[in-house]
Amino acid sequence: MFRTRPIEAVEEELLGKEEVQANIVVFIALCAVIRLAPFVLRNT
Repeated sequence: MFRTRPIEAVEEELLGKEEVQANIVVFIALCAVIRLAPFVLRNT
């Protein structure tokens, strides 16, 4: 297991990207849809 860069530098780079935040929003939205889908389908 070789590390080319320190972990701290990689984490800062990731936190600075808007892509990561967008991916988190998409992930939360997908989770919400998956949770609500059975409830919505049962009531229709």
